[in-house]
Amino acid sequence: MATAARNQGILLEKTDLRGHDWGLILSAIALMIVGIFSIYSIDSDRNSSFATRQLIFSAIGVVVFYICNKVKLEFLKSAAPFLYVVNLGILVATILVGKSRGITSRWIEIGPMQFQPSEVTKLILAITLAAYFAKREDKVHEIGTYLGALLHAAPILCLVLLQPHLGATLALLFLTLIGCTSAGVPGKFFPATLVAITALGGAAWFTPGLMPDYMRARVDQKVQELVFGERDPRGAGYQQHQAMLAIGSGGTTGTGFFRGEQKAGGVIPEQESDFIFSVIGEEGGFFGSVLVIVLFGIFFFFVWRRMFLAQTMMGRVVAGGLFAVLAFHTIVNLAMVLSFGPVVGLWLPFMSHGGTALWMCMGAVGFLDQCE
Repeated sequence: MATAARNQGILLEKTDLRGHDWGLILSAIALMIVGIFSIYSIDSDRNSSFATRQLIFSAIGVVVFYICNKVKLEFLKSAAPFLYVVNLGILVATILVGKSRGITSRWIEIGPMQFQPSEVTKLILAITLAAYFAKREDKVHEIGTYLGALLHAAPILCLVLLQPHLGATLALLFLTLIGCTSAGVPGKFFPATLVAITALGGAAWFTPGLMPDYMRARVDQKVQELVFGERDPRGAGYQQHQAMLAIGSGGTTGTGFFRGEQKAGGVIPEQESDFIFSVIGEEGGFFGSVLVIVLFGIFFFFVWRRMFLAQTMMGRVVAGGLFAVLAFHTIVNLAMVLSFGPVVGLWLPFMSHGGTALWMCMGAVGFLDQCE
């Protein structure tokens, strides 16, 4: 691509618009616009202001994209130790002084605003992990380098799990493993890692008091449904049951914009955020749902291309890590809404209501655009 960058300094300079990956950028913007309209449809029935806030978040997201697109990855590589300490600091602060909802502590308040540090963590971990491998490029095939990468990520994962936020922890774990793969870590190291993860997960599941009751209830409900066909539409399976009713009522072509009855009834908790796809399924029907999924496919094609074409270790690992975390969110969220998996509280990239999540996505696009 036709780009021109200074060899020194912090900011990347691109001399013309052709230096950007417009397929990547425009597909992300298209998803964001679909999300805003879906949220606006919810507002029309509830006299709420989610769409107005999402418009403000989107405007800030464009600024975040611009900043992340301008700051050189090479500069961030040199700043990685500082960023790693910042990452640990905000996660510790979240546990100690963060705003709690029920038993979870995931938000930090700054004046009238809240932000979720675990979303910022995803961007920072992608950068610091990439910097770790970039400084050990000649040793990437050694087991010690791979174990060091896992140790690099372990404190971050543990602090997010303590919030507790299982979904974000799994997303960060996936980011780490795909980041290692993008760096060129030999595949022979991964089977033992997967065995260890399975063993730790089993130990956590069978240790009393280690996992919150609501997490156990959601997983138990989904196992009962998938294995024995037993649903719990009034208990742990309520959200998914109502979401499936909404999507089913959409049929082939949907009920039409503003005309979703399940949406109008306000019976789906968190519909503007984690369950936003149920609005698309109800009002857009099968065709609308497929179009959105195709749009995600186009976006991820361009993300994959950035990863494949990246010429530096820093670029490959950043692109691989961000591809992993955004794809994980998309697949798990759609599986959750379509009742293929348990409810794990993961938003749909670019579309779910929420500032920090949207800023993370736009920041990711900014970094991806310079991975070449």
